[in-house]
Amino acid sequence: AGGMAEVYRAESAGLEGFKKIVAIKRVLPHLSEKKQFIGMFLDEARVSAHLSHSNCVQVFDIGVGDNTYFIVMEYVDGADLKGLIEHRRKVSQPFPIEEACLICVRICEGLAYAHELVDGKGESLNIVHRDMSPPNVLITRHGEVKIVDFGLAKANSQLEHSEPGIIKGKFSYLSPEAAKGGIVDARTDIFAVGIILWEMLAGRRLFMGESDLETVRMVQSARVPSIREINRAVPAELEEVMLKALTEDPDARYQRARDFGTALNQLLFRLGRSVSSFDIAQLVEPIRTEREHKKRLQRRQSIIGTLIDEAMLEFTSLESGADRKSSAGSVVGSLPLEIGGFNAPNDWAQDLGNMGLAAPRSRKQSGDAFEIGNLAALEDDPLSARIRSSPGDTEDSEPPPSSSGPSSLEPPPQLSSVKPPEPFPLPKSGKGGFVAALLVFVLLAAGAGAYFGGFVGH
Repeated sequence: AGGMAEVYRAESAGLEGFKKIVAIKRVLPHLSEKKQFIGMFLDEARVSAHLSHSNCVQVFDIGVGDNTYFIVMEYVDGADLKGLIEHRRKVSQPFPIEEACLICVRICEGLAYAHELVDGKGESLNIVHRDMSPPNVLITRHGEVKIVDFGLAKANSQLEHSEPGIIKGKFSYLSPEAAKGGIVDARTDIFAVGIILWEMLAGRRLFMGESDLETVRMVQSARVPSIREINRAVPAELEEVMLKALTEDPDARYQRARDFGTALNQLLFRLGRSVSSFDIAQLVEPIRTEREHKKRLQRRQSIIGTLIDEAMLEFTSLESGADRKSSAGSVVGSLPLEIGGFNAPNDWAQDLGNMGLAAPRSRKQSGDAFEIGNLAALEDDPLSARIRSSPGDTEDSEPPPSSSGPSSLEPPPQLSSVKPPEPFPLPKSGKGGFVAALLVFVLLAAGAGAYFGGFVGH
C-alpha cells in the first residue's frame, strides 16, 4: 500500500483454463470519494493505456467495483531499484558500474518511447513521467527493467490539469525547474535519471535534507558532489556524462532521453566489460531469495498461530461443556469432591453441606480416622451409607475398608449414577432442605415402628 493506492497480486482466468498473473492497483477506500485523487488515478490509467513497450509496465484494464476504481496491470516478479540499492548498501558491496549504466540505458529507452509517443492523428501526447525515482523502477527476475507509476504524468489527455506553481513528485528527485514551480518537460525526467545513476554509484542519497524545505532548496541549487571523490572506481568519462544530465540549466542537459541513453551505451562499449540482462538478474536473485525466506517464515508462524488458536478453542469448548454439564446436574453427588476445593480445611463439614452433602459423624461417634488420601472415609454419611449398603444393612453399619493405603489417592465413586430408594424427591441443593427431608424420614420411620410394634392401636 502507498499513499494513494494499494496493489494486489491476482490471477486473471479465461477460457479453456487460461490463467495469467496480474497486479491490481486500487484506490484506497478513504480516498475513493475525493475527486482529486480519482482524477489523478484516471490520469495514470489513460496515460498507461497508450504505453506498449518492454521497458514500461503494461496496463490491461481499468474498472470500478465496491465504489472504488482499480487498474489491472502487468505483474513484475522481481524487485524495485530502491530495494536493490538498499541491499547492496546493507551487504557493504558497491553497485557494479556497468550494471548501473545498463539499468539507466533501459530507463532511457522506456522514457524515450513515452516522450515520443503520438496519438492516432500523429500528434505528440507530450507525456512526462515527473516521478522518476528508484521505487518506480521495477526489475524482473530475468533482468528486465520496467518503469511504473505514471500517476503524476503530464500529458495532453490528462483529466486532472496541474495548477501553476504546484510541486508534484518526490522532492529528492525533482528537477531544479520543477522545484521552482517552472515549466516541466521531458528534460525533467532526464535530470531524475541522472540522480538515480549518481545514487547507485555513490551508495547514498544525493539531495536529502533534514526537512522537505531543505531538500527542495538543495534541488533548486543543483549542487552535485564529485562522484569520483566518493567512488574512485567511476571513470572520468562516466562522471562527465552524468554531470551533463544533472546540469541546473535545462538547455545545457541532454534534450532527449534517447541522447542520454546513447551516451551511456557508448560509454559501456568503451569500458570493455560485457554486461547484459543476465548480470542484472544476478543482482535481483539475493533479494528474491531473502523475500521468499521471509514469506516461508510468515507462513510457518501463521500455521503455528492457527494451530494454537484451534487448540485454545478446543480447550475453551471442553471447559464450556464441563460447565454446562455441571450446571445441569440436579442430584446429590453431581459435584466432584476435591480436597483443595474446601474454603477452610478446619470447617470442611460446612463446605460439604454447602455442596448438598450431609456432614459425616464426628470421630467420637464413628471412630473413623480421617487421613489425607482416604476419600472413602469422607463419604461415610447416613445418606451415602444407605445408598451403598445392601437391603439388609443397617443405617449405622460401617463401610468396607478401603483397599488403598493412607498414602494413595483414590477418586470417589460417582454418586450421581445411583438412584436413591427414598419415596420422596431429594432436594436439589441447600443444607436446610436436606435436614427437613431427613426429619420427615425419621418421623415416618418412628411412626411405622410404633404401629408395627403395637405401641399404637390398629
